Amino acid sequence: MSRILISFMTIALVGALIGGGVYAYFSDTETSTGNVFTAGTLNLALTDASDDGTESETATWVFSDIAPGTPGGGARLTITNAGSMTGYLDLSSVTVTNAENYDLTTDEAEAAVDGDTSDATGGGELGANLLVQIWIDADNDGLVGGGGGTLTEESIYPAAAIGTPDPGVTGVLDNIAATYNLDETLSPGDTYIALLYDLPGATDNGVQGDSATLTFTVELDQTAD
Repeated sequence: MSRILISFMTIALVGALIGGGVYAYFSDTETSTGNVFTAGTLNLALTDASDDGTESETATWVFSDIAPGTPGGGARLTITNAGSMTGYLDLSSVTVTNAENYDLTTDEAEAAVDGDTSDATGGGELGANLLVQIWIDADNDGLVGGGGGTLTEESIYPAAAIGTPDPGVTGVLDNIAATYNLDETLSPGDTYIALLYDLPGATDNGVQGDSATLTFTVELDQTAD
């Protein structure tokens, strides 16, 4: 009986040694530390040639002494994506406000053809007669890109796709849309928006002294609309 008990103890001891050997393999561990997650940024700035690039300044086009038969423009506003991510550019909240500058002492020619002389701050006709073209001037040269009349830069108004004929300065300012989902890709860096205008030679005296103000918001989105 004692021999059997000793044998059982020996077998149990051997089994314990074998079982313990399962945990005897070599091992090594290393720890990954300092893993950082940082959100990207879209940071849009809009400036004109007189601005120093700060976002608090107002970017403006100012065109004075416009007369029939004398087209002009070509001025650019700089659109900067100062963030770290590529975004998609749109124009939103586009509005045109007309003002009539009726002054009996200086605008007698207008008084003769313009029946609205009761409101010195409204009723102007310039926006209904002024033709414009607005486009993304990617190469910042003040000219609609493309050879042979074919667009290589996106025309915003009048709308036309790249690779199609240039629509020219044919968009009536008053008829501009209230928003434009351009989805123009803008990587960190600059692009430009430019404008040309033309007041047709047949325009009558009703626009003398009148003004029109174009206001729009430039928007940069993470995804295309």
